[in-house]
Amino acid sequence: MTHTHALLSLLGLVALLLAPPARADVHVIESTVPAIAAGRQLADHDTIALPAGTHVRVVLPSGKTQTIKGPFTGKVGDLAKGQPRNEGVLAWLKGLLDTGGATETTAGATRSIGREMPRPRIGFSWSAVPVTIDGSVCVAKGTALQLVRAPSASPERVAVIDTTSGQRGEAQWQAGSDAAAWPANLAPRPDATYLVVVGDRPPRKVVLRELATLPADEDVLTELHKLGCKPQFEAWVREKTAQRR
Repeated sequence: MTHTHALLSLLGLVALLLAPPARADVHVIESTVPAIAAGRQLADHDTIALPAGTHVRVVLPSGKTQTIKGPFTGKVGDLAKGQPRNEGVLAWLKGLLDTGGATETTAGATRSIGREMPRPRIGFSWSAVPVTIDGSVCVAKGTALQLVRAPSASPERVAVIDTTSGQRGEAQWQAGSDAAAWPANLAPRPDATYLVVVGDRPPRKVVLRELATLPADEDVLTELHKLGCKPQFEAWVREKTAQRR
């Protein structure tokens, strides 16, 4: 090893030793403890005190979730000790908790031509395909898919086009309904891209991310983030935080 290489290695080691440790803050998404509200961020130096019969569910820096049941008293920093940080999951989560999240559209998907559909606040599902987004939707393999929209007093047709094969299918929402079955003649293909066209509105581009096996509950957020399924990520968090506010 040359003198220069040795010096660079030494400087790198010093920088690593002097670097501040990564924070181990957690985000609370479910709580039965009045003093710990869902949506709150707890710093790594905070202490969690849970009486018997209560619980909190937190998102750890790794993106995994963990449910902690009382009686329990411990430091936040000890919960995630040794875990890698998933900055992508944390950024999505912070954006949602700070602003309430997107309106079922992905970033950069704003449309300026034509008439927009009302954007529904979709509940979490492994089978619902919103027709108001551009982006990825995670679906369970073999499940019956539903095209979803905000309820309307009028019936309305929707066309779904496979961008690779050009195959087209159609479905119709009944008056007052928010869901219509995926076209029977159009078999959903994993990782395929579909154009979704409703009336004279701009088409939406949806990519189906098919999961052969659904993730364990603690891994839902990391899996949704990995596959780019942001509307479902936000819907899952909203449902958890709404349960125990």
